[in-house]
Amino acid sequence: MRSGLNRGMRWIVGAGTHGCWLGTYESAKQDSLARFVRPGMKVLDIGANAGFYTLAFSRLVGETGHVWALEPFAGNVAYLLAHIRHNRLRNASVIQAAVGDRDGMTGFQVGDSDCTGHIHDVSPYKIPVVSLDGLVTDGILPAPGLIKMDIEGAESAALEGARRLLAEKKSVFFIALHGEVQKRKCMEMLLSNSYRIFLMDGTEIRERHVAHCDEIYAVPNGFRD
Repeated sequence: MRSGLNRGMRWIVGAGTHGCWLGTYESAKQDSLARFVRPGMKVLDIGANAGFYTLAFSRLVGETGHVWALEPFAGNVAYLLAHIRHNRLRNASVIQAAVGDRDGMTGFQVGDSDCTGHIHDVSPYKIPVVSLDGLVTDGILPAPGLIKMDIEGAESAALEGARRLLAEKKSVFFIALHGEVQKRKCMEMLLSNSYRIFLMDGTEIRERHVAHCDEIYAVPNGFRD
């Protein structure tokens, strides 16, 4: 990979947009994440796709940290595991499941591209779905310091399944918002749990709905990076 957080790492051409191997993919988001991820941190990459951010988190958290990549679509998981193998990562684990407000099974609709698959209850393609609180309560993973989420419209359901994590206010959230309903629901949940919400450029959002805010990060009130 040519530049960015993953510079020098190995990437399979065709596993994502050309911006991935060029290193220019979501450059503002890369810059923002680099401000928060520290050596030794535990990080969740939810909707990991082929693993662009999994690789970045692995490098940032170092040998004493760990990243858990959650990705439901089998095609993406194959790329994800290959990237972990090719880069000889020892601090990354993969959970093949969707994230929602409960633990169980759900339908999954394959999208027009590998990046746009999403939960769809009536789809005949069934996959496991897990809640973040359930994963932590069951001891499958520790409470994370940072959660990155890009899950094609299931983000508010994922927050519903993370009410305990939200209440404990130990995690920073980076969330890609898909549609007006998700923007409203996610902002309401974050603000009601005393989180401060920011755009990628660091501008704070104080209203419960703002147009043109497809990418946000949220930190607990009083948090110092």
